[in-house]
Amino acid sequence: MKTLLFILLAFTSHAFAQPIVLKFNSPAPPRSFLHDGAFTPWAKAVTEDSGGTLRVETFFGGTLGNFGVTYDRVVDGVADVGFILTAFAGGKFRQQDVAALPFESKSSIAASNALWNLYAKGVTAGEFDAVKPLGIWTFPNAALNAKQPVKSLDDLKGKKITVSNAIAGRTVGALGGAAVSMRPDEVYQALSRGIADMALMPLTGVATFKVHEVATSSLDVAMGADSAMVFISKKRWDSLPAQARAAIEKHSYLAFSQQLGQVTDAEWNRARGILKDIQPLPAAEEARWRKLVAPVAEQWARETPNGARVLEAFRAEIAAFEAKNKGK
Repeated sequence: MKTLLFILLAFTSHAFAQPIVLKFNSPAPPRSFLHDGAFTPWAKAVTEDSGGTLRVETFFGGTLGNFGVTYDRVVDGVADVGFILTAFAGGKFRQQDVAALPFESKSSIAASNALWNLYAKGVTAGEFDAVKPLGIWTFPNAALNAKQPVKSLDDLKGKKITVSNAIAGRTVGALGGAAVSMRPDEVYQALSRGIADMALMPLTGVATFKVHEVATSSLDVAMGADSAMVFISKKRWDSLPAQARAAIEKHSYLAFSQQLGQVTDAEWNRARGILKDIQPLPAAEEARWRKLVAPVAEQWARETPNGARVLEAFRAEIAAFEAKNKGK
């Protein structure tokens, strides 16, 4: 009788067990391409494959924290999973900024593949002491967005240009501009009010944050990319049952990083179709720009922990990816 009662109680407890809720915070605007293209499908797939152990709930538009605080919100347990630009994590991910160096990569998918591989091979893994990355990727290379067309270096001299990370600030300075650091969601108002003259921002961001309404001309030049990640705190990860962790792992890591890079590149192409004035940087002018910004990479490699090795490994990953995908 006691045995039967124990079995019934165990069955009843299991039958009514509630799934663990993981709160996924994205500071991006609610209609961001990342949500429909990557985050929502990921949350749904993880939930469905968890065998009832998990339910991933998404909070978009910064409901649980903006870009500047999302890292801390995840570490502190206010959110469980988060999306951030790594530059907004208080200097904790300096090695990830290798992707922000100008003229280093041509596409988000190439840079995303490279950044994940650097982590997986242990080159940059030491930076992730409190969190576990589930996907690492980059946005497209930043373009220069202005009210008037930018045709040469003379157009940059003394101009206030918004940037989202320290490397971009150095790049702008090397080209003769004055960097103004701010979050992506602050750029529209800065340009509208004359606080800044131009914005260093990828075309995906220009479309998402409607910057093209106040900066109608874009110069398409590979001025470096913002690295980003989806992550969970190690403490929260360790608390999850094995079946829940298996579901997350099934839909994360390199495959998720590559998906995010592909979705981002697709949005870059879509954004090019809706922006009115996009001009390439002439080859002769690009040679001048490359020469001026070369010291930015050299300084980064000197000042960043293990920077020279990270830069060498990043370049090798980019070269390998391009060789493998040549002609595709």
